[in-house]
Amino acid sequence: MFIAILLPIGLFQPSFLNPTTLPTFGSESATLFSSSLRFAKPVEDVIHRSQSAFLLEQTVEMVTYQTRFQPPATGYFHISRRSLLQHLQRSGSRRLTTILAPAGYGKTSFAAQWHNLVKEHGEDSVWVPLDPADCDQGRFLLSLLDSLQIVVPEEGRGLDVSSMPVAALYSVLVTRLCRIEPLTLFLDDYHFAQTDAIEAIIAKLLAAAELSHVRFVLISRSAPRFPTSVLRLSGELRQIGVADLSFSDSEAQEFFDSAAKGLTHEQIARLNRRTEGWAVALQMVRVLVAENIDRTTILDSFDGNNAEMGRYLSEQVFSSLPEDMRRFLTETAALPAIGRALVAAISGRDDAVALFSRLGECALPIAVLDGQGTWVRYHPVFNSFLKEEAERVGFDAHAILRKAARWFEVRHDCDAAVRHALLAGDAGLAAEIIENAGGWRRVYTTTRGGALLFETLIAKAAEITLSRFPLTTLGLSVVSAKAGELDAANHYLVIAERACNSDELKRDFRVVRVLLSLYTDRWVTAGDLSALEADLVNENDMELIHRALALNMLSYNFLIRTDLERALHYGQLAMRAFRDGGADFGAMHLYTHIGQAAFFSGDSNGAADAYRCLITEAQENIGKGSDLDAVGQVLLSEVLSMRVEPDPGSAALSWALPHLERHDTWFDLLAAGFMAQQRVFRLNGDLLAADAAIDSARAAARRRGFDRLTKLIDGERATLLIAAGDVEEAARYADMSGFPMRGGDAEAANNLSVHLRGCVPALLWARIHAARGDVVRARSLLDRLVVQQASKPHIPRRIELGLLDIRLLLCEGRLDIAATRLSDLMLSLPVAEYRASIHIEGVEFSDSLRRLVVGMNVPAVVAQRLSRALECGGSSTRTVGSDGVPKSDGLTDRERSVMRLLSAGLSNKEIGRRLKLSDNTVKFHLRNIFSKLNVTTRTAAVMAGRDTGPLA
Repeated sequence: MFIAILLPIGLFQPSFLNPTTLPTFGSESATLFSSSLRFAKPVEDVIHRSQSAFLLEQTVEMVTYQTRFQPPATGYFHISRRSLLQHLQRSGSRRLTTILAPAGYGKTSFAAQWHNLVKEHGEDSVWVPLDPADCDQGRFLLSLLDSLQIVVPEEGRGLDVSSMPVAALYSVLVTRLCRIEPLTLFLDDYHFAQTDAIEAIIAKLLAAAELSHVRFVLISRSAPRFPTSVLRLSGELRQIGVADLSFSDSEAQEFFDSAAKGLTHEQIARLNRRTEGWAVALQMVRVLVAENIDRTTILDSFDGNNAEMGRYLSEQVFSSLPEDMRRFLTETAALPAIGRALVAAISGRDDAVALFSRLGECALPIAVLDGQGTWVRYHPVFNSFLKEEAERVGFDAHAILRKAARWFEVRHDCDAAVRHALLAGDAGLAAEIIENAGGWRRVYTTTRGGALLFETLIAKAAEITLSRFPLTTLGLSVVSAKAGELDAANHYLVIAERACNSDELKRDFRVVRVLLSLYTDRWVTAGDLSALEADLVNENDMELIHRALALNMLSYNFLIRTDLERALHYGQLAMRAFRDGGADFGAMHLYTHIGQAAFFSGDSNGAADAYRCLITEAQENIGKGSDLDAVGQVLLSEVLSMRVEPDPGSAALSWALPHLERHDTWFDLLAAGFMAQQRVFRLNGDLLAADAAIDSARAAARRRGFDRLTKLIDGERATLLIAAGDVEEAARYADMSGFPMRGGDAEAANNLSVHLRGCVPALLWARIHAARGDVVRARSLLDRLVVQQASKPHIPRRIELGLLDIRLLLCEGRLDIAATRLSDLMLSLPVAEYRASIHIEGVEFSDSLRRLVVGMNVPAVVAQRLSRALECGGSSTRTVGSDGVPKSDGLTDRERSVMRLLSAGLSNKEIGRRLKLSDNTVKFHLRNIFSKLNVTTRTAAVMAGRDTGPLA
């Protein structure tokens, strides 16, 4: 049976496909059904972006992505605003057009016709439906980005709402808008998103010179509050208001022509004047008079009071209904949407299903949410009236919402159940539903994860006795940690610990506590890991997601101990468990551990493959720019930078690393990103940028409370000072930053198995002594460092140690041993895949290796492998000197500017004045230039520059 539904023109439409979503007062158009049970016109519903996918009955089908951002079809209005559209065509396009009117004036209907007209003329036009959730800057920008997929599908699907910072979203939006020319953006129901923050974004977009080809159409009930005087003076502002949208007498006649036979043109004209051309009033009157013999009485009793019109007409429709239908509507008014099965279960009426089926006979303003009419919702205007009526008669709306929550819970639709519980004002019930559904495990279920569920609950945490729901409280702790709210995460963890009074709950607490150590940078003890392994022995009664997370934590903790085989083993088991449990979101995290284990094992290609899988799955399942997308980009950049492919590595780091500094991350990811960033800058010879990046990274480390990361960064600053030639400053900085010279003898501080990246005191001071020329002390420290290791260091570290050993052997004059060590290194380790380890040592060292190969007559295969490892040298331009040894200037643009002024005979002060640099900065540039050109004086630098290119 079809449901016959008549909706006021230009007012009613479903905002969400999902009936379990919170009610939204959406765009002013909807599906129309004729009273004869036949569709008047097919309609493309405007479907807003929903934050969660809810399960309807089997009859509900997901609407395609393209349909979501299409305007409603306009044919069912039986009227076209031809004259107004023609006026718009004649007057030309504007940067900003506002369509402002109260509800029911057909704003959306008219804008939809305009949108279609723009597309017919071959121009790109995008429809962006907004709802109250879009008042958040991030969600608003995501709505704009999602809508652009219609015209640039290759840019990817939507973004994860909780993942990307506003600044990054705005940058991505501008980039994409620049690629679509010309473009018209129709922002429907703009008033829902109209906050100061959103207004600032729109104003900024309008002011952007590079977006002059983008036209904005704001469809709203209230005028924009950002300044428009500049646009008005430049003729770039068009305003369409009530007077423009109001029906003319001829348009009203066209509208009534087929629906209300017997009305004269004079009656329709009089009614149109009373309603001041208000489309919704005309439609509702048309509904009343269509099957009412006494049409004249209805027309005469209408007073045309706009402020009371919605209530007046709703009362007229409502009062004419049978008593049982009125009661049914009142009882179900609190529900965001109603379905046949839902009302049958919760209404307590034997005739509930029959009444639901009769809705179509009553010509009510109802939107159908699925093709069969199994789920519907009342239009917000009508719904508001019904809620008032329910309150007037004393009906307990919260009771039916709680029943609905339990109904959805039984059907394992946790998201819908929680939302109905929160609508009922019962946060405790919401927490209980999550508890029964697995609590913290919900964070990892499904493809996108369930973090949003807990984020919603956190806002209501004060209303919940959390000690009654330990699993849910553990979920709040996990989500808080993933958001970087570490104090809140520890707070919820303490509450959960007190409530975990059974062996089963203690196992849940253990695995979550180990997980939080990852975010709080706390070292997990061997006892904690043994307890996790013991829990896995009794896996028969352990839920699959719980088991998967325990395996995940074992994989990570063995990774950071350089027990790479066990890390890979547990990582693969964890991924399989997450997949088996339908938790792709959890499974994607395992690529980070598996990839790093491969990278440190010497399998650079395997690591890159794992990270690319992570990026692909994150972009497909969550969206570009999400947390996991950024994680994959950062880790892949580490691999690319180690291969001396700085450009692609730098491109990913430019947005992904700042994203991780503010979002879901842990120490190892930030360490990987920082080291990759330093490597890129040093390969490009930009030591100043490397130094600036250290300041930014150190601030992020302190902000997140990652002390290990702070120390790693301090060690890299000392290493950078050595590379810049400031050896004594490097020594002083090392002493004051937790790397004292006496620390070179401490076994714990120099345990390379727990320092996957960065330097340790012995390694740093070996480099300082070598740079000072004190080879004996450097050798002593290096040899002691190698001997004291209880296990073999990972492959990149072994390459680093081997190269330092060869450097010292060259300084010691033991060329035969150096050649042997070089052969061993090249033949036993994949140096070419980690070639940055050589390039980062400097051009002089690379040249000495070439001379060593030629002078000591090493095997040809070693020479070939070395040649391959030395192939790509970043952005440097290499030339051959008189001695046949390749040389490189590798100068940055700023350093070339200094060189040109230097060749003109200017002093340091004069160079600084010309380039607006301080004296110290000029000296810093000169040291870099001398190092890169392998000279020690200003005159020699000028001569070398003329010979090798910079001054040619």
